[in-house]
This record gives sequence, C-alpha cells and structure tokens, in this order.
Amino acid sequence: MLPFVSVALATAEKMEIADKKGQGILMRFAKMYSPEKMGHIIEVAQSFNWWHSYPTAAFMKAVGIVNKEGKNG
Repeated sequence: MLPFVSVALATAEKMEIADKKGQGILMRFAKMYSPEKMGHIIEVAQSFNWWHSYPTAAFMKAVGIVNKEGKNG
C-alpha cells in the first residue's frame, strides 16, 4: 500500500467521512500534502462547531485556511 493511502484512510476515520466521493477527495489531498500538513488540516477542520454535520465541507474549508496561512506566514 502506498503511504498516502494510509494517511487518507486515517484522515477519513478521524473526520468521519464514509462516502466514496469524500474519501476520493481525501486521497487526492493526501497524495499532494505531507502527513504533518494533513494533521494540521484535520485540527483546523475539527475546530469548526459544525464539522460533524458536514465533514467534507469542513475539510475543504480547512484546506483553504491552512494554505492561506502558508502563503501569509
């Protein structure tokens, strides 16, 4: 198994994303980003009080925030 696959599956478990479309999104980002960055994205996503209702949307919003932090910081 490729390393990014295990990162994506662990992210799906932590973010409680069970649908195939959401898991596909996670696979794509796990392939591009380091495990450390994925962990930071999870932390940011879970800081939203609505992340349980919309985990994929929370993940995508967190990706945008983390990327913006990287450009500004």
